[in-house]
Amino acid sequence: MSIEAIIWYAVLLDSLAANFIAWFCPQWYQTKLPWLHKFFPLKKSWCLVYLTLSLWLGCVLHRQEVLPW
Repeated sequence: MSIEAIIWYAVLLDSLAANFIAWFCPQWYQTKLPWLHKFFPLKKSWCLVYLTLSLWLGCVLHRQEVLPW
């Protein structure tokens, strides 16, 4: 497995976690991590953009035969 694939899997997990928190438990994020919420507020629209870009990058890496699907 290449370093690009490992980084992409990490980014995909991060984007999935960000979407989960933004959609299902935003109050937990604001309450438990106020210092992080101050600098990085989670918005549903930006989390969807992040997930979309992550999936698009996965498609590009798959076409380049970098990802071992």
